[in-house]
Amino acid sequence: MIRSSLIAPVVTTIFLNLAIPAYASGLTVVKAELWNKPDGSQGVTLSTDHVQAGKVQFQVKNVSTDEDHELLLVKTDLAPADFPIDASGTRVDEDKFKGLKELGDVHPGKSRSTTLILKPGKYELFCNEQGHFSAGMHIAFTVEP
Repeated sequence: MIRSSLIAPVVTTIFLNLAIPAYASGLTVVKAELWNKPDGSQGVTLSTDHVQAGKVQFQVKNVSTDEDHELLLVKTDLAPADFPIDASGTRVDEDKFKGLKELGDVHPGKSRSTTLILKPGKYELFCNEQGHFSAGMHIAFTVEP
């Protein structure tokens, strides 16, 4: 039988061994799911839509069963409706954005991770496969000071 006087020190030791390494790393993890539905709608679902400035790891999973997706990140004050569109009319004109970060192409059912150091500001995460942005595959993301 465990004596009650030993429970608090044991629990504290376990907590500190788990919590301190995560805190010391200064890494914030954001999980992103890229999806599409049979009705043609598409989107990005995030585990959180805001983080503190610093090191952020995006763990991206394409939960679609039949479409490739990609995830891009851009720091911008533009509303998605005001994003520049390329000559084809089906994609965002990536060349118009300074500092665009590609978090990667992701095949159906696959995952990938990318770690970035982000500064405070407003960002937009989006897929730029043909027609995906206009189908709703974008989401606002805020990095706080």
